[in-house]
Amino acid sequence: MSKPAEKKSLWKILWLLPFGGLAFFFFPSCYGQSQSKFADSIAFYDHVLSFQSLLPLDSQIMISRKAEAYAKGHGETYKSYVYAVRRGALYFSLDSNARCEELNKRLIPEIEERVAMDPSPQWKELLVDCYSNLALSLIYGEKTDSAMRIYQNLYSRFEKDSNTSLRAKCLNGIGATFAYRSYIDVALNYFKHALSEYERARNQRGIYLACSNIGTSYLDQGKYREALPYCTRSYQIAEQEGYHGAESITSAMTMGYIHAGLKQYEIANTYFANALERTLKGNFRHLEGYVTMAYAQSLYQEGNYACCLQLASDGLEKINGEKKYSLQVDFLKLMSRCSEKMNDDSQALAYLRQAVMLSDSSFAVERDQSLLQLELEYNHYRHEQERIASQNELIVSNLKATNRMLWIFGLSGALVLLISIIVFISRRFSKEKKQSIQIQEDSRKQLKIADETIAQKNKELASNALRFLRLNNLQNAILENLKKLKTAFAMRGKEKIIVCEIENLAKQIASEKEYKDFEFYFEQVDKEFLTKLAKVCPDLTANERHLCVLFNLGLSNRDVANLTGRTLQSVGMAKFRLKNKLKLENSEDITTFLQSLDYPMPPSPAAKTELEE
Repeated sequence: MSKPAEKKSLWKILWLLPFGGLAFFFFPSCYGQSQSKFADSIAFYDHVLSFQSLLPLDSQIMISRKAEAYAKGHGETYKSYVYAVRRGALYFSLDSNARCEELNKRLIPEIEERVAMDPSPQWKELLVDCYSNLALSLIYGEKTDSAMRIYQNLYSRFEKDSNTSLRAKCLNGIGATFAYRSYIDVALNYFKHALSEYERARNQRGIYLACSNIGTSYLDQGKYREALPYCTRSYQIAEQEGYHGAESITSAMTMGYIHAGLKQYEIANTYFANALERTLKGNFRHLEGYVTMAYAQSLYQEGNYACCLQLASDGLEKINGEKKYSLQVDFLKLMSRCSEKMNDDSQALAYLRQAVMLSDSSFAVERDQSLLQLELEYNHYRHEQERIASQNELIVSNLKATNRMLWIFGLSGALVLLISIIVFISRRFSKEKKQSIQIQEDSRKQLKIADETIAQKNKELASNALRFLRLNNLQNAILENLKKLKTAFAMRGKEKIIVCEIENLAKQIASEKEYKDFEFYFEQVDKEFLTKLAKVCPDLTANERHLCVLFNLGLSNRDVANLTGRTLQSVGMAKFRLKNKLKLENSEDITTFLQSLDYPMPPSPAAKTELEE
């Protein structure tokens, strides 16, 4: 047997140990006695499916199905899952990694639901065992990254759990993953950490497992003396606890490997012989070839070539019908070396030829198996892609239908909203139109009233202007006549007093008060005129504003002179200066300019004619 195959088989046996020990009752009786005494009972199934069972693994697989059905039928839900998880570990030990992976992937979601409902230690340990079975099958399927993620997630999940055995199992699994990758130093750290956790929990089986893994790690590095105390401790625990399963075989084998490495072949052969005896007694046919090869190699190294040849020949005969080509090749090569040492060159050459032929045939078988596996994987991948494509097509069609419905609902909603907005706007527009019409009617009425008021004011203004002008003419005439009278007659005494009183009365006819009343009436007609005039020319005097009011009424210079009692020449000069202040040309008419300041209505032609008369 070659060293890599030897180490791989030993690792696989060791890694299986924590996931096979699910029994809680231990019985020293053999299978036949147990069957007669405990047939169809939980205790019987616990025994025959435990690490103390002497049944072959394929028989245990069949019994596990019956045990699972029995537990379900009797309401033992937890036990039914225990037997199912045990079957997964048995699949792994028989190199059925695909079946192990399939079974555990089915069990994990169910056990997760149980843990969610009942987070008791026993359900948690069962969940960790199930995940570990899956991780081990992934490791041997060259999917170590996936296995590492499983163990790391489990460790982070149960890192602070009160049950230290859960953390220890996770640490042990992480170490096993690194060991498979040949990172032995890293794996040793995790194994030793797991050992400390098992020691805290006083878990003897866990201590046995951690010591076995540490010892095997040192064996891989050829450090036999470092491996010796750990393997010795695991061997002693297996003997003290009465292990009759694969644990007792592997512990004896590791002791044999260590003493063979230390060249203590006599002690090593004792351990190998013990391991072979336990293998034959326990019907562990899947381990028989590996144990025989280890024993035969130790005999060869000791120099006992005849016994080595005989043992190797017996081992080859036992596994000849099984498809363990690499092990058969290793047996033939060992037999060839033994024959060569015994000076039987012809027989040595014959064994070597058989090894070469078997190696070639095994290569062809492995190639065919690889091609078949690739074809199966391709077909599975193609069917999976077709399934995914059909699912995607169904999803796309559903999305399209959903989008159509959403568009229909959206457009319908938008249409309803648009109609509602149109109706609202039309009603609002109709209401505002009615209000606008009403406002226009009210405005027209108010404008009509305002026009009538302005017309009335204009009449009053014109009437006041005429009255003021008549009074002014009357005043001038009286004063002129009184002046003539004084000149013609020399008056004294009472006559002179009477004339002076008449003259004073005449001067009061067109006084300043009359003019202010006239200006008040004008402001009632257009209050904004004087304001606008002040904006155009803010430095106008009071007399100049009075002149602007009169010119705005369309009065001539003569009319203004008569109204103000000034000479015609002084009115003309005042008008000239006023045009300069207003920045008007000589050719421009001051009346037109003043009336352009939004004066509401010029005096009527009849009133103007009357004023001129």
